[in-house]
Amino acid sequence: MGTLLQTSLQIFQKNYKYRATVVVLLTFFLNFSHDCLAQPALRYSENQTPEWHEVISMYEELDGEFEEARLIVAGMSDAGKPIHLFIISKDREFDPEKIQESGKLVILINNGIHPGESNGIDASIEFAWDLLSGTGNTAKYLDNTVILLVPVFNIGGALNRSPFNRANQNGPEEQGFRGNAQNLDLNRDFVKMDSRNARTMAGIIQTWQPDLFIDTHSTNGADYPYTVTLIATHHQQMKEPLSSLIHEKMEPYLYEKMNKSPYKMCHYVNVFRTPPEDGFEGFIETPRYLAGYTAAFNIPSYTVETHMLKPYEERVHSTVYLLGEMLKFSSKHAKKIQEARTIAEAETLADKTQVLNWECDREKPDRIEFTGFKTKTRMSTLTGKDMIYYDQGETWTDTINFYNTFKPVLTVEKPDFYIIPLAWTEVIDRLKISNIRMYSMDKDTSLTVEAYYIENYETLQRPANGHYWHYNTTVRKASMEVKFYKGDLMIPTDQPGAAYLVHVLEPESFDSYFSWNFFDAVLFRNEYFSPYLFESTAAEILEKDPEMREAFEKMKEEQSFRENPYAQLFWIYEHSDWSEPTYMRYPVFRFNGLPIY
Repeated sequence: MGTLLQTSLQIFQKNYKYRATVVVLLTFFLNFSHDCLAQPALRYSENQTPEWHEVISMYEELDGEFEEARLIVAGMSDAGKPIHLFIISKDREFDPEKIQESGKLVILINNGIHPGESNGIDASIEFAWDLLSGTGNTAKYLDNTVILLVPVFNIGGALNRSPFNRANQNGPEEQGFRGNAQNLDLNRDFVKMDSRNARTMAGIIQTWQPDLFIDTHSTNGADYPYTVTLIATHHQQMKEPLSSLIHEKMEPYLYEKMNKSPYKMCHYVNVFRTPPEDGFEGFIETPRYLAGYTAAFNIPSYTVETHMLKPYEERVHSTVYLLGEMLKFSSKHAKKIQEARTIAEAETLADKTQVLNWECDREKPDRIEFTGFKTKTRMSTLTGKDMIYYDQGETWTDTINFYNTFKPVLTVEKPDFYIIPLAWTEVIDRLKISNIRMYSMDKDTSLTVEAYYIENYETLQRPANGHYWHYNTTVRKASMEVKFYKGDLMIPTDQPGAAYLVHVLEPESFDSYFSWNFFDAVLFRNEYFSPYLFESTAAEILEKDPEMREAFEKMKEEQSFRENPYAQLFWIYEHSDWSEPTYMRYPVFRFNGLPIY
């Protein structure tokens, strides 16, 4: 074919009278060659998934073959290798601002956050090929939609391939590792952003402002006949009319289409060590998760979980099919989705309160039809104890409890501003990555603010993703005058990222910066006293303050306190002016009033 093209071009250049014929030949050649472009050489039918460099090569080939596609470097990973973004734009426009101005819907699909769960990596290559080559039936939906694909997000984990990374998974023969190059689970890193990967992804999201986000995974846990399970942004986390559009329109559409296909789908089966027939809970993804991060910016999200025990080829095909149905619905309802997001953003700005922590309401179950494998028990030949297993030869169908209603357990009033002293650079840098708007104070000043004192908290005894995470935090509020300095930052809550901002800056929030140890320095007391010197000072303090003396004498009624001289002196120290005011004081302050900048 290359020789034919070369000969035709020579005739075109040298023989004027044959040019019309050559134009016909060239047109035929170009159409024929376009139809005969080589499809990416995926090997999922052989139970194999490509290595990272092969994945990128396939996207480079698609970039070279199709003018509607472009592969760019979005940022770096912890492995020192670039994280790519593949853009499919029918109008051949690849500038994010111009795409937003065009009004086209933007869908972002992420793959390989856990590279051992690789079906999305293969599926997205095939999905891209189908869209660009026109071999699928979804290309027409690109008229009003732009597709963004992250080929492999966790590159360090993808490079760390082994046949032994996923002990319970049915293929592929080799797969990547869950942890990244820092051994971090990237799907728990979107508050603390310890990884360059998470920072790159936050940049992608803030730059492109997608209207829908999809994250591809494979499950762990129970066995059942469904090929795919799905986690959607919980409807209670979304504002109307976005909540109804996603929960009552898009989700039922996806379940209907998938269950008419060879790839049955159900809600994510959130059970561990208990059988599905006992019922299972829904899922609210907090901002530590990638889908929880996007939800905090009013981007509805879907986490696709193909079943680990289904053949790898089936897991890939089902993901391609589901991506196609997601595109169809989104394209048909593009304006409604965008309008609903605009309203949701306006409502977020207008909200005076925000729910931070939720708890599953087991008193209000939904009832759903579910088909499962019969759960049985057998004695383990290894341990000699009974253990459950799933009999794939015996299925059952019944209506079971799906606990998908949640109740708020922590709601806070939003202040007009948060104020963060300039010293807390790690927090400030992370907020900037998430496009949080903030202003530097232009002079030294004293303001009356609402401060928090940490009263109680518990800490995990083993690290979670690199941090000793705090939980069950309680605070005491205090109104006080605090001195601030030029350069300290005022952060308004009337901005698009307000929901994320409040989540991370309220210390009692499940996924706050306090929970993730960014403010642990305030838990340390810097100043102390020497008992032999402070004793006379303590006596003077009690003599001058009758109320404190009365409280002190009340404390001495407890034997343990009465018999501990140091505890008595320490109690007086803590309740006196000598006690350092910054000890246990959370260093982010709430302020209502006019800004100082």
